[in-house]
Amino acid sequence: MTISLEGMHFYAFHGVYEAEQILGTNFIVDIHIEVADPDNGWIDHIRNTINYETVYQIVKQEMGQPKNLIESVLQGISEKLMTQFSNMHALRIVLHKRNPPLGTKIDSARIETSQKFLSECPECNHKFILYHKNACFENNPNIHPATKETLLKQYNAKCLCKKCLSRYTN
Repeated sequence: MTISLEGMHFYAFHGVYEAEQILGTNFIVDIHIEVADPDNGWIDHIRNTINYETVYQIVKQEMGQPKNLIESVLQGISEKLMTQFSNMHALRIVLHKRNPPLGTKIDSARIETSQKFLSECPECNHKFILYHKNACFENNPNIHPATKETLLKQYNAKCLCKKCLSRYTN
């Protein structure tokens, strides 16, 4: 299932040029979040899905913090969504900067990021969500360095699920 918020309009002050930081411009943001249908079906309660009011508030907060690069804005939105929601299988964000100051009429500059978070454990084939590739055994302080090296070689740097990974922790 994909949950989307499309056409969120903001007036913000992102840009490299001083005029952009002072005058601001219009931005449009689209968010698309993939989630799996729950095993026991959809229970009619907001905590069982992606709350799009929360998504909007995250986007609004990030759009309200001026940055030089709109790429940094997308990164901030993405990181906050990963912190807030643990059940995203994929995330796509599109940001339109309306009327960029390029000396001619241009409707918008557009950037987009797409991320997939669903991984498969190479040991047990269990599917699990992994937001940060470096959050696997490489940076786990509870795994001996020699064990980390062996796991990296054995599984070709692919991450293990929590259950399989727990067998290698101190």
